[in-house]
Formats: sequence, C-alpha cells, structure tokens
Amino acid sequence: MDVKNVSRFKYATWIIRGLGESEEELGKILNEHDIKISVITERKKKLEGTKETGYYMVICCGVDRHIRGQSGVMIWIHKSISNRRDHYKLWNNRVTETRLKTQRVHLTILGEYGVTEGSEELNEKFY
Repeated sequence: MDVKNVSRFKYATWIIRGLGESEEELGKILNEHDIKISVITERKKKLEGTKETGYYMVICCGVDRHIRGQSGVMIWIHKSISNRRDHYKLWNNRVTETRLKTQRVHLTILGEYGVTEGSEELNEKFY
C-alpha cells in the first residue's frame, strides 16, 4: 500500500466588529495559533483589493469610499501557502472568494458576511 503525504492546515472564522488599526495585531494572533486561512467578517472598512501584512496575504472586500464603513469580508492566507492561490473574486461588500491549488484538487474558500437584521428584501436578496 502506497501512502501519500497529506497536507493539513488550520483555518478559522472571526467576526471582529470593526478592525480599526489593529490589523498587525490580528495577523500576529492568527500566526501564533498557526492559522493558515481565516475569514474575517464585519471589518467595517472601505475599499477592496489585496495587501500584504507581516505574515499574511489579505483579500479585502468592502464598501465604496463614499459610504460609511459597514459590513466587509477579508480572507487571510498565510504567506507559507499564499503561492498556491489560483485567483480571487470580490462579489460585493459581503461576499468574496479565493481558490487555492492543493496536491490533487482545487480548494475554494468563500467568505460571507450574512445579513442578520434589517429589511426583509435585503435578507431575501442575500440568502
């Protein structure tokens, strides 16, 4: 019987209710706990795209710069595996995705910040 080496990694989700200026601290916490992929919701920051921190490559989606900071999702990918990222897509300020190449298959990470209160129409549209 031929046994293959299987890569395993820790992942996490976290609702942070506004990140402020503590992104570096968040990166340190995730790294200390050996978290390779994390979806962070309710970031309440504007704009979107990718950026690098000390330990992570971060994919961010948020609201337009003319709108008060609200909702928002980030996917944090540890730099040790960030080279496996195939692509990412920012659907809107509540949903983002990225796709990683693994040894045998692709792994899609979907980060979502669901609507929990507000108009019934917004809830219907999201879900």
